[in-house]
Amino acid sequence: MDTRLKNLFNSERLRSTSVTTQDRANYNDERNDYESDLGRALFSSAARRLHDKTQVFPLTNDDNIHSRLTHSMEVMNIGASLAKDICFNKDFQERYGVKDVYEIYEPLRAILQTVCLVHDIGNPPFGHFGEETICEYFRRYFKENKDILGGYESWACDFTNYDGNAQGFRVITKLQFIDDLFGLNFTKSCLASYLKYPNTADADKESDRISEHKHGVFCADRKYLDSVMQGMAANSNGSYNRHPFVFLVEAADSICYLSMDLEDAYNKGWFTIDELYKKWKEMGNECDPSATALFESLKKAGGATGSAGRKGFIRFRINIIKHLVAKAVENYIKNFELILQGEYNRELIFDDSNNVAKFLSRFCRQYIYNRKEIQSVELTGWSVINGLLDIYTKLLLGDKVYMRHGEAMISQSVLRANKMDYMQATGEIEWNREKRAYVYTKNQESIEDIDKLCDEFPIGNLPAYYRLRIIVDFISSMTDKFAVMHYQKLSGQRI
Repeated sequence: MDTRLKNLFNSERLRSTSVTTQDRANYNDERNDYESDLGRALFSSAARRLHDKTQVFPLTNDDNIHSRLTHSMEVMNIGASLAKDICFNKDFQERYGVKDVYEIYEPLRAILQTVCLVHDIGNPPFGHFGEETICEYFRRYFKENKDILGGYESWACDFTNYDGNAQGFRVITKLQFIDDLFGLNFTKSCLASYLKYPNTADADKESDRISEHKHGVFCADRKYLDSVMQGMAANSNGSYNRHPFVFLVEAADSICYLSMDLEDAYNKGWFTIDELYKKWKEMGNECDPSATALFESLKKAGGATGSAGRKGFIRFRINIIKHLVAKAVENYIKNFELILQGEYNRELIFDDSNNVAKFLSRFCRQYIYNRKEIQSVELTGWSVINGLLDIYTKLLLGDKVYMRHGEAMISQSVLRANKMDYMQATGEIEWNREKRAYVYTKNQESIEDIDKLCDEFPIGNLPAYYRLRIIVDFISSMTDKFAVMHYQKLSGQRI
């Protein structure tokens, strides 16, 4: 097998595992390391919370509409399909010397399924609008409080360029906190495949490199970024080339949200099949025959209502997914050399002359994302998130009396993780691989009681950066309905 392909699989973890091959044999556990990652993700509390986080339709009571969890499950399925179609492609096998297809298929499938499940695990309440709300809040906040970060001013981008991808990396590497700062302790291949934007710099949407379009890792998590991306090419500005598997996760996500957001809106009656077909025809000669055939099939269901209309639309949606999966596989294999070199900077399904994905994206913006029904509930989210940020910044960065009240309301695991993170960053404690425990750096004694240590460490001793980090970590972890309820309680609207 081509060494470059083989090196994409790295089962090393941030914290070395204590589970041995013999341990697995004793339990008849035949899973590979990447399948173990999938189990860790599936059973995590952060994954469970996705069931009440916005995909497109906030605070909906319609059980047929997608949440972040159902969306992520569908992305898992597409990820597995991409893994199979690529690994079993004869040209790909011959070009990269794959003699035993299962040697790469089984680990790749598990990696993609794991990362597809957690790809939105860091999204705050109210989805992408929630991200924008947090960014805008802190742009105002730092203008009014210029010296608040106290030595961490260069890290302000963690808040002003806040992003769910960066928050998700923090969740899976730290905030799924039990008694150490390794989170779910995924393999490095899984972590690298998660990192769509492997950098700690300000977002640069004009960059030629897609990996720099967002602030993908918070500055406080730079050490983990460097550890995970070891061996990947670094760029002059401190960013890294994307891991090649990232492109597949990204494609699976885009295929699902374009097709399933469309189906959700159709089921809500926001557009008709005839309207969709008419918009497609307006594109004229931009499309090739294979793409046109997809939409011509809609004509048979045009004007149909009820179950007949839904059946016609579902058949169309299935064919759209097949078309986009095939396009992603084709482009991945065709451009794999450029991907390995870090020179491919397109999204797989949008690198397409027939413009199917581009058309669906434009149609969704016009008929779904800009709808009054969505905009009005997003404004509710704007009020809730701004309100929570106002309350907690005043509590945790104000008088010590208020600080105690704020600390009592915040998730204890979030508090402990950030206190430990700060003490480790300042060198007061460090992880000892041999003892598999934290030790005090002055006397090298193991820390036996993490809870006691954190309880005795006053939150007021944390720099403002880490107190703001606690606030954002806590709010980001909330589901939509919990965020609304929590804000109502703190603002006196509910007892």
